[in-house]
Amino acid sequence: MHLSLRSYPLLLGAVIIFFGCTGVPEKGAEDVINLEIVPPTLQARTDWAQQLADSGLVGTFVLWEPDSARLQASDTARARKGFLPASTFKVFNSLVALQAGAVANEHTIIRWDGVQRRSPDWNEDQDMAQAIARSTVWWYQVVARRAGAERMQHWLDTVGYGNHMMGDSIHLFWLQGGLRITPLEQIGFMEALHREELPFDQAHQRTVKRILPGDSTSVWKLQGKTGWAIRVDEEYGWYVGWVQREGRTAYFATNIDMKTMDDVRKRYTITYALLEREGWVDPKSAQ
Repeated sequence: MHLSLRSYPLLLGAVIIFFGCTGVPEKGAEDVINLEIVPPTLQARTDWAQQLADSGLVGTFVLWEPDSARLQASDTARARKGFLPASTFKVFNSLVALQAGAVANEHTIIRWDGVQRRSPDWNEDQDMAQAIARSTVWWYQVVARRAGAERMQHWLDTVGYGNHMMGDSIHLFWLQGGLRITPLEQIGFMEALHREELPFDQAHQRTVKRILPGDSTSVWKLQGKTGWAIRVDEEYGWYVGWVQREGRTAYFATNIDMKTMDDVRKRYTITYALLEREGWVDPKSAQ
C-alpha cells in the first residue's frame, strides 16, 4: 500500500480487521489488529544547509522520497513554518478555474486589458498554459473572480490547502493577507496532484500536470512552480514540484529569503543542485 505524505496523519491509530480464514468468516472469528502507521521523521540535513549558505541563501530545501520513506530538510523548523504561497498558488487556482468552469480548458484565451505591467510577456492575450508558464498574475486574478469567493473557499476547505484562510480579497489573498502554507504542506499538495488524488476531476488534474513548467531529458523529468512574495516586508521565494527518474518520484519544496534579484534565479538553481546531489537529475555539463 502506498502512503503519501498527506495520508500519514489520517492513518495514525487506524484499525484494520484481518480475517483468519477463507470465504465467509464465522461469527467472532476475526482478529482485530491495531495498526499504528508511523509517519516519517523529518530529518535534518546539515550538508544541504551548508550548500544553501555557501550559495548565499537563507531558507530551506525539503525532499520527500516515498519509495524509501525519507523526509529530509535543510532547516526543519522552516519546513514547518507557514508562508504566503504567492505564485505557487497558480497550481491550485488552475484546478479551481477548470472545476468551476471559469475557463473551458487550458487553451481558453483571456483577453489582455491593455494595462502595461512589469513583465512584458504578461501584456498580451493568453491561455492557461501560457499564463502558468509566464506566472501571469492578472490572468489568475481574472479566473479567481470568475470562480467566485464562495467556490474558492469551498475548495480551500475541501482540499485542506494550507490554513484555508482566504479573507475578503478574491484576487489578492494568495499574494497578501492571511493565507499560509508550509513547505511540508506544499509537498503533500503536489504529491496528491501528481498521484491525481485531489478532490478535483481527474481530467482537470491531468491538465494541470501536463502544463506545469519544467525541464527534462530522456532519463528524468522535473516539473514545478515558482513563487515570489513581494507584498511583505521580508520577501521570500518558492520552488515546489516533483522529479521523476527511472519509475520513481520525489517531491520537493524550496523556500528562501529573497534579498537580491539574483535570488530569483537561485530558487531554481539551488533546487537543481540539491536534486543533483541526491541523484535525481544529472549535472548540466553531462546533458
